[in-house]
Amino acid sequence: MSTPDNASTNRRPLRRTSVGFVAAALFATGALSACKDLPATGSAPRPSASAGGAQPSGSAGTGTAPSTSVSPVASPSKSTGTSASAKPPAPGGGGGVPATYTVAGYPAAHNTGYPQGLPGDTRKKVTLTPYTGPMTITVAGTVIDGKDINGHIEIKAKNVTIRNSRIRVVNVQAVTSTDDNANLRIEDTEIDGQLKDASTGGIALIGRTGYTLLRVNAHGSGDILRIDGRGTVQDSWLHDPGGTGSAQHNDVIQSTNAIYIRILHNRLENQHTQTSCILLKADIGSINDVVVDSNLMNGGGYSFYWYDANYKITNGKITNNKFMRQSGGGFWPKGGYYGTQAFQASQLPQWSNNTWNDNGQQIGM
Repeated sequence: MSTPDNASTNRRPLRRTSVGFVAAALFATGALSACKDLPATGSAPRPSASAGGAQPSGSAGTGTAPSTSVSPVASPSKSTGTSASAKPPAPGGGGGVPATYTVAGYPAAHNTGYPQGLPGDTRKKVTLTPYTGPMTITVAGTVIDGKDINGHIEIKAKNVTIRNSRIRVVNVQAVTSTDDNANLRIEDTEIDGQLKDASTGGIALIGRTGYTLLRVNAHGSGDILRIDGRGTVQDSWLHDPGGTGSAQHNDVIQSTNAIYIRILHNRLENQHTQTSCILLKADIGSINDVVVDSNLMNGGGYSFYWYDANYKITNGKITNNKFMRQSGGGFWPKGGYYGTQAFQASQLPQWSNNTWNDNGQQIGM
């Protein structure tokens, strides 16, 4: 997870003064240490494909420098997770290389990222050419199409589109947008951190605000996506968070301050015991107007977090999502290492029709 930039003028200024729920320590720089008192981070090996279409996989920082993550403390006592004697399996998964198996009805390699002509892909195949344009985009309406991009793209203009492309980075964020009203669109694009994130906290490949992602395949950094402000992600496969060290507390999608979040029909997978598929924790500002609908979640400490911190999180709808567990091909016996969801907030979200992927059984709040 990454340290965000200054907030836009229509929100409180961002402040790195988060307080953890069990323990938190401030660094001299003012950044918070992450996820105290959790079991040592481990990762589950990729499950092999199985019948029934429930086969899982396991894949964010600003500017050019890694920064510190903020994650809540997961309490085993809340859990429906593994027993106290259970130990995480040996590291596996990750590698920055997408898995080849699919989960029926959800995004996968053949329908996310740039079209490569894989079996089942109905999109027109794209042959990438090297990107030689500017790495800081300052012209409104710029379109980057069919390009192989190496390095960090900074968005400083409105209505920019990146599509049918691949972005690869090493220990840095791939795409940064800091304007709530940027209207950045990233479509049919692969974003690969190559598991070269050397930060302690985790660098989000994509952040921070003012964007829509469609059919994106993003993987291979400490965190994958950060929404601090306004963001929509739909029909995308976000997976295999990880880096070069063993101390990161990985999140697939994280928000600590937001005014509009839409997470719709994505496949979100975290092979680690820390921290989440989706972490919504109001550390540096309030979080409001959240819809999380029709996603597949697999892994993490808890797969889904809804937390107050210095501020409140309110007005959320968590509906029609499916959770994977080990018996149905997932990483952990009970969804996340501790369980499917963790709530610690004065206002809980609407929670309805959230089920196990393997048998359709309802998961209560």
